[in-house]
Amino acid sequence: MGNDINVVFMGKFGYPSGMASTKRIQHFLDYLNGLSTTTRVLQLRSTGENVGKEEAGNYLGTEYRRVGVDLKLDRFLVPALWRYLKQGIGALKGWHIRGGRNVLYSYGGVTLESVLFILAAKRLGYLVIFDIVEDNTFIDDKLSLPGKIRWAAGEILDRFFLGLADGVVVISNYLKELYARKVATSVPLVLIPISARCAGEDRPGREPGPMKIVYAGSFAKKDGIDQLLDAFEKVQEKKGNCTLMLCGTGASVKLYQPRIAANPAIQYIGYLEDRAFYRFLLGADVLCVTRTGSTYANAGFPFKLGEYLATGNPVIVSDVGDVRRYLSHMEDAIIVEPGSVSAIAGALEYCLDHPETAAKIGRSGADKCKRYFDPDANGNLLMQLIRRL
Repeated sequence: MGNDINVVFMGKFGYPSGMASTKRIQHFLDYLNGLSTTTRVLQLRSTGENVGKEEAGNYLGTEYRRVGVDLKLDRFLVPALWRYLKQGIGALKGWHIRGGRNVLYSYGGVTLESVLFILAAKRLGYLVIFDIVEDNTFIDDKLSLPGKIRWAAGEILDRFFLGLADGVVVISNYLKELYARKVATSVPLVLIPISARCAGEDRPGREPGPMKIVYAGSFAKKDGIDQLLDAFEKVQEKKGNCTLMLCGTGASVKLYQPRIAANPAIQYIGYLEDRAFYRFLLGADVLCVTRTGSTYANAGFPFKLGEYLATGNPVIVSDVGDVRRYLSHMEDAIIVEPGSVSAIAGALEYCLDHPETAAKIGRSGADKCKRYFDPDANGNLLMQLIRRL
């Protein structure tokens, strides 16, 4: 069914292990590989604890290659940049299948890291799909100088190279409306939301002891970690009987370390590999997606919300973006005002005082996850788009 199709997923994400972006790509790969589609991954410049140590390999039937690990702003930049381009373009050439439908799936659209590879892919005969998952126009984190340069360049590249797209995928209705104004009407534009595979009926029961409140993900400003910590400390002081467990990684983690160290009821777990990560989520009593109300937070759609709902545990989520398109307050999740410490604290207190009702909300959230965020349904949407190109 899919053996005439060859899809190369490209972007600055960890592979084969990683966080939200990696998991989004992996769900697509799982579906396409089930159709005997040829799949590859070209990973651009990703480094860090959540990235595989090997620069090339095969994972679950997908060949992958990582390029640009040695790119740094030093005297070796020019030769490193040459190797980066040579290796990346060489991979695209080697992976191109003569007579097949070759597709380059560029996660994040056009960036400084990807633009020359996109141009090369077009010359080689690839069809190009851009996957847009955020609106960086409104990024609200403080950026380093290189970060500011990449951000500004991304805006310019998006404006001038968006016309290279044969198809566009977006993760939210905000982005769908934004890119409907940017791309030609002849270019297919498809909304493919987050995805998560539900845990099923074999998930563990609640363990005795303090209520375990969990946040897992990045520690960027949009994630509202300050507000979550404030709310937790407020509830802990008033009621006790709760712990806050933080999992994930990011440059901003160090900003919270003194506060975490000062409160024994707050634990930082660090980065967990997939199996340990999902066991960690399953063991939670309450899961929190407490985003701020910024335009940047509203533009995307938190991938971790799907992972949380999939556990069947109750979820406290800020009212951002598409949340209310899929979930109802106090039925499928506890939806709170973005950035409101009192609203988060009130939701945490409710879960402490009404554990049975909270558990019922969690089970309903899992049902909504199956309905709206099924990885196979999302994979089918992508395959339909590829066949339209």
